[in-house]
Amino acid sequence: MRYLFIFLLIPVISFSQKLFIENANVSFFSEAPIEDITAVSSQLDGVVDFETGEFFFRIPINTFIFPSSLMQKHFNEKYMESEKYSVSSFKGMITNLFPYTKDTVVTIFTNGLLNIHGIEKEVSIETELRISDDKVVFLSEFEVFLKDYNIKIPKIVRYNIADTILVNVSGQLINR
Repeated sequence: MRYLFIFLLIPVISFSQKLFIENANVSFFSEAPIEDITAVSSQLDGVVDFETGEFFFRIPINTFIFPSSLMQKHFNEKYMESEKYSVSSFKGMITNLFPYTKDTVVTIFTNGLLNIHGIEKEVSIETELRISDDKVVFLSEFEVFLKDYNIKIPKIVRYNIADTILVNVSGQLINR
């Protein structure tokens, strides 16, 4: 009987530890009357502790790649000031911790501090987890309001950049 109990705990124990980000992408989309803007970065770094529910993610701002080098230059120099505010981060807690088992898909809810452009805001983000034997695949989508992070858009390009940016984050969490 004791061996049966230990065997049943194996899937739970495998996620009772820290998992690290691998093969992640962060993309954003701005839909505005004159043009749509997209950018993507594969430089997301982070860790999730499924035992405590704590997590931390960070991404260097200057790693976002745009379809146009001019867009990328304006993004880094004029809007995000990436020399001054080089990294964005999200640190917080999973609010619905429970024993995760392999071969399941679950939705988790997180609360934490999202830091963009040197300003921290409390946010809640929903994330889908696809759990398998050796990894956890995650997918999340949320909106960022530029005014919340003191990102100013000059009047001359007001119709080129949306006030709200759609952000998608996806990747894998693995043991290291």
